Amino acid sequence: MKTIKKKIDLTDKVAYMGTGVLLVAPYLVSYQIGFVLLALGIAMLTPQVYKAKQWNLVLLNISSVIGYTLQVFNVI
Repeated sequence: MKTIKKKIDLTDKVAYMGTGVLLVAPYLVSYQIGFVLLALGIAMLTPQVYKAKQWNLVLLNISSVIGYTLQVFNVI
C-alpha cells in the first residue's frame, strides 16, 4: 500500500502559522499586542489567497491589515 505525500510549499506553511497566530490574537485584543497579532496573522494568510487567485479575499485581507495597523497606532 503506497502512501501519497504532498509537498507543503512555503505559502502553505506561512498560512498555517498565520492561522495559529489568529487563534491566539482575539484573546489579547484588549491589549495593543492583540491588534499587532491580528494584523500579522492576516498578513501571513494573504500570500495563500493571492496564490489561489481569490481576489476578493486578497482585498479583504489588505483592508483588514490596514485597519488593524491603524488601530495599533490609535488613529481610528
